[in-house]
Amino acid sequence: MQVFGADLAFSPIDEVALLQRVNSLRDFGVAPFANATVSKLGHLSRLLLETQEAKRYPQFVALGYWLRPATLQRMKQQFMAVAVEGEIATCRGLALHLPPQNVDTLFVYSWALSVLAGNANIVRMPSEMSPQVELLSRLIGRAMHESGESERHIFCSYDHTTDLTGKISAACDLRMIWGGDKKVLSVSSDPVRPDGLSLGFPDRQSLAVISASHYSALDSGGRDTLAAQFYNDIYWFDQMGCGSPRVICWVGAPSGDADDLYQRIAVAAQKKGYGAQAALSISKFVHMNSMVADGTAASGRRFSPLLDVLNAPLSSDLPKRFHGGGMLASVWIDALTDITRLVNHATQTITHFGFTKADLRDLALALVGRGGFRLVPVGEALAFQPVWDGVPLLQHMTRVISWR
Repeated sequence: MQVFGADLAFSPIDEVALLQRVNSLRDFGVAPFANATVSKLGHLSRLLLETQEAKRYPQFVALGYWLRPATLQRMKQQFMAVAVEGEIATCRGLALHLPPQNVDTLFVYSWALSVLAGNANIVRMPSEMSPQVELLSRLIGRAMHESGESERHIFCSYDHTTDLTGKISAACDLRMIWGGDKKVLSVSSDPVRPDGLSLGFPDRQSLAVISASHYSALDSGGRDTLAAQFYNDIYWFDQMGCGSPRVICWVGAPSGDADDLYQRIAVAAQKKGYGAQAALSISKFVHMNSMVADGTAASGRRFSPLLDVLNAPLSSDLPKRFHGGGMLASVWIDALTDITRLVNHATQTITHFGFTKADLRDLALALVGRGGFRLVPVGEALAFQPVWDGVPLLQHMTRVISWR
């Protein structure tokens, strides 16, 4: 059991001492979007964008831009715009964040939004932390220490087999569970405070849709740009991010355009230095052939060790038959709304290229009651937003005081 301290490092702590620290945070809430709060997150933004070690990781740079004061001020304006006369937003209180193991920046987004909401926070870190997570922890610790805010936030790690999550949850006004279905169900069996709120973000699947005619009209430079945007969506976090597409649907008459794009994506991955371990490459090849053998896909092609693509008929099973690390299913459909046959409540993000606002609105209406909570341009699949999985997070991270 460890806790991040003022020395900007993790150090041992016993359960009694950790729970005492947790209980000490009960009255540390502040007003949402306080100037000091925006300032300290802006300081973290500068550290992410200016520290040489952090600049090596594109996901850290994206996080740094997301935390810029100008971005946070726009977020504040949107948050305040929904307020009505006779109501004032206040913090919810003490928040517990349980991030996933496979997306190294998600814990920062969850924590930062809760900070903006004015909450005190506890973040359970992975028991085995990657160098990237350790770097993020040091930068956050430095920003909080230099802002005089270290005491309002606890970053800790402990054995997941203990009952400590339940004990901490019992003291919390808000709990954010990020991870798979099993994790959400398991943690949800431990209650938060009787007047608290627990939000679960379980397994999600995502896909992309492309207008074949619009892709055909692109020149070579435009096609390379689109391929680079797909690289960001697919290869960050080894395609394990919930917003990373697993299926690409082409709207229009089948042509060689799909293979042209996949070849460019493979080249983009090589240029970006994405590493493909031999075991992963072999595993993808075996997975691809098994899907062809059982009839899920008609054929498969290896564009490089970094990208394998299955040519498949439209089937609701495609997003579930997932591998990661650079594997896609490629489908041709007649109309944009045909993708509703792939969508269910586990569908999160649909990235798109080549469609009008009217097209997207019609698609959104067709998705009502099905799933598919985000329609965003290709290249923005992993861009975190205050509305996630259809949940307006800031509204749930705060309470409302009303008067008449």
